[in-house]
Amino acid sequence: MEKTEETSLHSSKAAKDTKDVEAQNKHRRRNICLAVTAAVIVVFVLVVVILALTVFKAKKPSTTIDSITLDNLRMSLDIARMGVDLNMTLDVDLTVKNPNKVGFKFKNGSALLNYRGEVVGEVPIPAGKIGADETKPMNVTLTVMADRLLSNSQLYTDVASGAITLSTLIKLSGKVSILSIFKVNVHSKTTCDFTVFVSNVTVGDQNCKYKTSL
Repeated sequence: MEKTEETSLHSSKAAKDTKDVEAQNKHRRRNICLAVTAAVIVVFVLVVVILALTVFKAKKPSTTIDSITLDNLRMSLDIARMGVDLNMTLDVDLTVKNPNKVGFKFKNGSALLNYRGEVVGEVPIPAGKIGADETKPMNVTLTVMADRLLSNSQLYTDVASGAITLSTLIKLSGKVSILSIFKVNVHSKTTCDFTVFVSNVTVGDQNCKYKTSL
C-alpha cells in the first residue's frame, strides 16, 4: 500500500515538473519570438531612416522659364490724352524638374504677369504629378488685361520710348512622398524680368531668378 502511494506521489511530482518545464520553454519561446520581432522592427526602421536620408533624401524640384515670346501685340496711342490702348499675349515655355527618386505632386499653381508692381495678367497652372527623375515641359499663355493699364500713366511713356518692362511670377507648391511614410512640402517660385521692344515686336533682356524651399 505504501509503495502504491509513493509511486503515485512520484508520478504527480514528475507530471508537475514536466508542466513546469513546458511552461518555462513556452515562456522562453515567447520571449525569443518577441525579441526577434522587436529586432526586425528596429532593423526595418533603421533601414527606412537610412534610405530616407540617403537614396530617397528629398531634393528640391526646380521650375525654369526657358523662353518668353510675343504671340500678339496690338496698341494705339491716344496722344491727346497721353493714353495707350494695349493688347498683348505672351507665350511662356517652362520646365519643371523633379530630381527625386520618387514622384512630386503639385497643387494648382499660377503664373502672373506684372507691370511696375501691378498684376496685369494671370493664368492658372492645373495640379499634376511629375515622376521620379523626370523633367516635364509646360506652356502657359499670359494675356495682358488692358483695363488694368488704363489708369497707369507710365505706360504711355514706356511705349513712347519703345520698351515696356514686365515680369512674370510662376508659383508651384506640392509634396514629395518618401517611401509613403515621410511627406516633404515643396514651394517653388520663379521670377523673370524682361523687356518688350515695341519697335521690332520682340522680347529681350530676360533675367530670371529661381527659389525653391523644402
